[in-house]
Amino acid sequence: MSKPQIAIRILPSLLKELNSYVERTSTSRTDVVVGAIATYLGCGSKIPLSQQVAELEAKVEELQILVKK
Repeated sequence: MSKPQIAIRILPSLLKELNSYVERTSTSRTDVVVGAIATYLGCGSKIPLSQQVAELEAKVEELQILVKK
C-alpha cells in the first residue's frame, strides 16, 4: 500500500532549520515531518524508529559537547 503525499508551504528559515536537522541526524525530511505531526497530534508512538534513534544520537552528541566544555 502506498503512502499518501501532501504538499506544504513553509518559511525559508524553517526549511533551513529542517535541512540542518536532517543533515545533523542523517534522517529524511519525511521522517522528521511525520514525526513532528505525530508528536503534535499525540500519537508519538508512530514516529519512525530511524528518527527516534537519530534524535537520541543527536542528543548524546550535544551532551558530549557540553561535557567537554
